[in-house]
Amino acid sequence: SPQALAAVDAFATAFCAWLEQIRGSDTLVLVTADHGFIDSPVDRSIDLAEHPQLAAMLAQPLCGEQRVAWCYLKPEVSADDFLRCVAARLGDRAEAIPCARLVEEGWFGPGPAHPKLASRIGDFALVMQENWTIKDWLPTERRYRLLGQHGGVSALEMQVPLVTIEV
Repeated sequence: SPQALAAVDAFATAFCAWLEQIRGSDTLVLVTADHGFIDSPVDRSIDLAEHPQLAAMLAQPLCGEQRVAWCYLKPEVSADDFLRCVAARLGDRAEAIPCARLVEEGWFGPGPAHPKLASRIGDFALVMQENWTIKDWLPTERRYRLLGQHGGVSALEMQVPLVTIEV
């Protein structure tokens, strides 16, 4: 959009001016991002409201990212029932992974997990496949769609740029 291009242009102008200010300071500037990015068109977006049986199993709305969504199950819902429902409703568009397994596999980094981590990530993660997303809209939330997405585990989302500039 023109607004996005203007924002990038303003940043580039300010960044170049700053580099000019520090020229000759024997500084190595590193520019990176905290994640990569993919395109996920509207036809690859799943609205949880269209899957009421799955939504009824959740104790609270999905949270996290639209590419990896945390699921907190109601106490009366078994893990097996949830997995069957995800397979039936979402098929190969999402994989439901127990959050305990994610902790064991080091998805949150090396070393022991913080004692409160389990309460913050729920019971399962819906890890969206390819360029699929899932969204659980809150009743008061303004509806919007974003083509660009992050937070998933695809190579494009996990690779981040690194620019080095010697000034």
